[in-house]
Amino acid sequence: MSELNYSEDTSGHLFRQSITTLPRISDKRGKLFAKLGIETVGDLIWLMPRSYNDWSRRVPVGRLVEGDVATFEAVIENVPSLARRGKLSYIRARLGDDTGSIRAVWFNQPWLGEQLKRGEHYIFRGKIEGSGRSRSVNTPEIRATNDESPAFIPVYPLTAGLNQATVRQAISTVFSNRDLAITESLPAGIRTDYRLATADYALRRIHAPESEHDIEVARRRLAFEELFLLMAGLRYMKSGRRDECGPAMKLTEEVLERLQKQIARLPYKLTPSQESAIASILNDFRQPYPGNRLIQGDVGSGKTVVAAMAMAVAAWSGYQSVMMAPTTILATQHAESVASILEGSGLKIALLTGGMAPSRKRLLTDSLAEGEIDILIGTHAVIEQDIRFVKLGCCVTDEQHRFGVRQRVKLSGEGDIIPHTLVMSATPIPRTLALILYGDLDITEMKDMPSGRQAVKTYTARGGDRSRIDRLMEREINLGHQVFVVCPMIEESPELDIHSAEAVHERLSRLVFPDRRVALMHGKLKAQEKSDVMRDFDQGDIDILVSTTVIEVGIDQPNATLLIVENAERFGLSQLHQLRGRVGRSQIQSYCVLVSDSDDPLVRRRLTALCKNSSGFAIAEEDLLLRGPGDVFGVHQHGIPDFRVANLYEDGELLKEASRAVDQVFRDDPYLTNQENRLILNEFKARYDDRLTRPGL
Repeated sequence: MSELNYSEDTSGHLFRQSITTLPRISDKRGKLFAKLGIETVGDLIWLMPRSYNDWSRRVPVGRLVEGDVATFEAVIENVPSLARRGKLSYIRARLGDDTGSIRAVWFNQPWLGEQLKRGEHYIFRGKIEGSGRSRSVNTPEIRATNDESPAFIPVYPLTAGLNQATVRQAISTVFSNRDLAITESLPAGIRTDYRLATADYALRRIHAPESEHDIEVARRRLAFEELFLLMAGLRYMKSGRRDECGPAMKLTEEVLERLQKQIARLPYKLTPSQESAIASILNDFRQPYPGNRLIQGDVGSGKTVVAAMAMAVAAWSGYQSVMMAPTTILATQHAESVASILEGSGLKIALLTGGMAPSRKRLLTDSLAEGEIDILIGTHAVIEQDIRFVKLGCCVTDEQHRFGVRQRVKLSGEGDIIPHTLVMSATPIPRTLALILYGDLDITEMKDMPSGRQAVKTYTARGGDRSRIDRLMEREINLGHQVFVVCPMIEESPELDIHSAEAVHERLSRLVFPDRRVALMHGKLKAQEKSDVMRDFDQGDIDILVSTTVIEVGIDQPNATLLIVENAERFGLSQLHQLRGRVGRSQIQSYCVLVSDSDDPLVRRRLTALCKNSSGFAIAEEDLLLRGPGDVFGVHQHGIPDFRVANLYEDGELLKEASRAVDQVFRDDPYLTNQENRLILNEFKARYDDRLTRPGL
């Protein structure tokens, strides 16, 4: 295997080299690294340790706790015994200090019998099992008391066939070269003001720390860098819109009068939030550059009405509009809702989905290209190559967290005139996280609800309450209402003790409600089958709809008053709130029952939080506190890359600091023309261009 081919541009050319240029990384091993997303030397350097084996903090034997992975110094109290059982061999020994003792066993390491001596002191590290006199540690690692090996050993994510030793060796090889230089991506002033280590120090110490302080300093610098670069890049994209040409609509008195007449036709009064959102959109429409606005509202807050009025204004001003939804069900629902909201407007509204017959689609696309269609609503089909608009002025994407930023840009178009974009999201997100998730958008929040709506009464239940739940379902059906039952999986799984949609449908339709109309809905059904089920449900021909989360968004049936969620512990708090939004869409009192037998304190706290809160914004904040490390509100689905270091749950204060730093940079240099600030843009493009930036940024 060839040695590393270093060039003068070590931070560029070297980092772009294939990982197989490293010693002992064959093509076969390279494919294993690729499963972890590591294809270049640069990718390898940014493979962050998920934890560290800490040999520095030693726990007295008497204080070892079951379940902990601990390091302890102890003497071998007896002569280690070697035994065999078939091909299996194991060595047993008792380890102790002044505070207590613990049993140890090593499997299939017979040579340790010669190395371990009674009365000798060693340092051990392993997972503690049992308690009291039955405590044990299985196959602990061993070091001599005078061992000078590093105290902190990084533990990396792995895939089958790849071990820690191989990853550690590969990373060590890169950093051991004396010519390696890591380019700085943060301005010196920012590093000074926010007490940040250099990039070189941080990357070297995150992989080879000498103390906990090293880990903290390195991690803080790298996490800050990730947050700062992403926010700065998105801010640059946002400011760059003012240099682009957008459809500056002349909102004449006639257009505004038609808008007011259309609003007056509605059978309800707009909420202050809806009025404010429409006003903000109209202001965007008047500008010569493309607007890019997020309308973030709780389930049932009336975002579709806002979008419909915006598209109507665009049509009356001489422009076409398009609205894209993530599923056929939701697109169909929107087409029906928008047509109802704009009834009497004289506007031509069309629905386009992927399953449409070729002949029908051809007629639709011809009409669209000739300007005969004012508003096109559809799925991903609306961004296909053969879709042509005469004068596209407004794009609406619904449930933005299901689309990447790149798709949003493609929908907006890449011509000389870039249309105004509205992003509708029913997933409330704490303001601090919106800085990251929607940094390139102006944000409008809709926090009030249409008058007359009652909060959905929410309760928890256990499997033992099944008869009571069935009676509640019977009561609502007898009142002429409809019921949703949501399950986490379609089919039964022998490995998981959860209620599947198919099993629940079987039980309800055959055993509990044989005389009722019980239907099944899930993602594996054909598009036409799903459409038929939803049509029947909308028409009131189904009493109980058993479904997976395919009904999470967009289903608007005012007659549905009861939602049962099976295995509620399997869902995130915000997702449960989304599901709850399928009921309570009229003035009729609605109910939600969260069924879970989990005794996990965190699960019970999450479910209780949902029972106490009806506001999605309040639930989002609670979710931020409770969920811990992981994917926040489906962050990766927003089109935002996974963070290698930063954790959006735990790094709230660091996020605020990075935000202040971005404000500072753009206040002094709004277009990043300063040479040092150009580094920010270059690094942003290098890391995120494939998923975030417009062509030509």
